[in-house]
Amino acid sequence: MNATKREIVEKWLLDNEDIINKAGLDDRLDFPNGTLQKFFKYGRKLNQKRIIKIHRFLLKLSITGKKDNNQLPK
Repeated sequence: MNATKREIVEKWLLDNEDIINKAGLDDRLDFPNGTLQKFFKYGRKLNQKRIIKIHRFLLKLSITGKKDNNQLPK
């Protein structure tokens, strides 16, 4: 079963909560201040537009959970 974008993003955010600069990521992705803080602190759901934006950001960073051994740095 393939994970949805929402599942991928929410899992990545929760797994990395302790190292994420929430305000910095809000600024980087042009989210209103406190968007990610409300997700973490109050369990507020992110809307689909923001999920897609974070997913694209993760793809850009290549840390979505998919590992391709052919693309490892040398």
